[in-house]
Amino acid sequence: MNNKENLKTIVLWWLGTFIALILIIFNTIFYQMLKYSFYDKVKNSLIIISNNVKEHFSTPSINQVVTIPQRLDYPISPVMVAVFGAKNMNVIAKSVLFMDIKLENYLNSNQNFIITYNKEYGKIAIYITKIIAPIKGYIVVATPMYRVDMKLQDIFIKMLILNPILLILLLLGANLIIDRILNPIKEITKAANEISIGDLDRIIPIPLQNDEIKDLVVAFNSMVIRLRNGIDMIHRFNSDVSHELRTPLTVLKGEMELALRKERDIEYYKDVLKKSLKEIDYLIEMVEEMLMFSKIDSEVEQKENINLDEFLLKVVSKLSFKAKSKNIKIEFEKTEPVEIKSNPFLINAIFINIIDNAIKYSKENSIIKISLYKKDENIIFEVMDTGIGIKKEDLKNIMDRFYRSDESRNRNIKGFGLGLSIVKKALDTIGGSIKFDSIVDKGTIVTIKIKDKNE
Repeated sequence: MNNKENLKTIVLWWLGTFIALILIIFNTIFYQMLKYSFYDKVKNSLIIISNNVKEHFSTPSINQVVTIPQRLDYPISPVMVAVFGAKNMNVIAKSVLFMDIKLENYLNSNQNFIITYNKEYGKIAIYITKIIAPIKGYIVVATPMYRVDMKLQDIFIKMLILNPILLILLLLGANLIIDRILNPIKEITKAANEISIGDLDRIIPIPLQNDEIKDLVVAFNSMVIRLRNGIDMIHRFNSDVSHELRTPLTVLKGEMELALRKERDIEYYKDVLKKSLKEIDYLIEMVEEMLMFSKIDSEVEQKENINLDEFLLKVVSKLSFKAKSKNIKIEFEKTEPVEIKSNPFLINAIFINIIDNAIKYSKENSIIKISLYKKDENIIFEVMDTGIGIKKEDLKNIMDRFYRSDESRNRNIKGFGLGLSIVKKALDTIGGSIKFDSIVDKGTIVTIKIKDKNE
């Protein structure tokens, strides 16, 4: 059994419940307002009749009994009128139709307009007017309420019939609107189910309406594009790693096989071991760079106070053997004591990769100049080399993971295209920026700005 709840059903259920409550509240208020409006019209009509009777009854003598006509040209009918004396509460004059009532029961209520019940007529409306001339007494005008109640009942029945129809029509309309809203989501679900690692070409058409659904579709398409780019980078990474691993491993295997084919002198074996050690160092360097990239991708920033000038000296000392192997001289052009509260692992990743790149791409017998100083609210770390430089078309890609320019490949400069992407990730984490000024075959100046958060 499928227990999955359908979103449309849930929305329609809550919407139907909400609309039903709104209709009940609205109709209750409307019905009560209509009822009070009808009652108020009855009251006003009774007042008009009472005033007319008072005017008609002002001319006869006190002892004369006056019969008031039953049919009068008034807004409501039938109308029952009686004049009561104030002393004995006896009927002085009345219309043909009138009920027996005890007037004193209603005088105690201190209300002129009264809704009450009578055995003969059921619900009735009574209006009482006090008179002082030609006699002291009360004019009582009454009318049965069955016509008003019948009107109200008729309206109530119509409301009972029309409201469910209105609710159904609203829900049908809501169903169509929800279908229109959910269709793009269904398309996204369908596309998501069809997407696989080998097929990331599915893009959902962007709706014309500038709404949340459009934002969702744009976000989904962007996610697919990012996944596709990520898969492309992984494929490129696998290709690069395979290529980089194959070369040293092939050299190692070849040297070992040659050494084992026949007896050699000790110098030959020493030479084989030196070459093997060089290839092993290369493999270690590649693994370390991959581990650094993996760690920096999930590094949680843990800050501590760092003396950057001392930290930089240690990094340069670590890389000095690489510089000496190419007879490259590292000079400190401008340095000053700089302290920052940051993550030492990330700072190390920035320094070591930038300086290592400068050594790697510099020509032999050249000079690398390093500067470290504060400017305004920024810490500036600058490295200038006289290496192969970077082509303008490569500048936009050099920060991408696993990217290596054709120039570096053609010149057999060892690397994996991870160094600058490590620097970029570290700078994004601590809040810094990087800038390249480069001329092909002349050199490159790398300028890094880190926000001084101690300020």
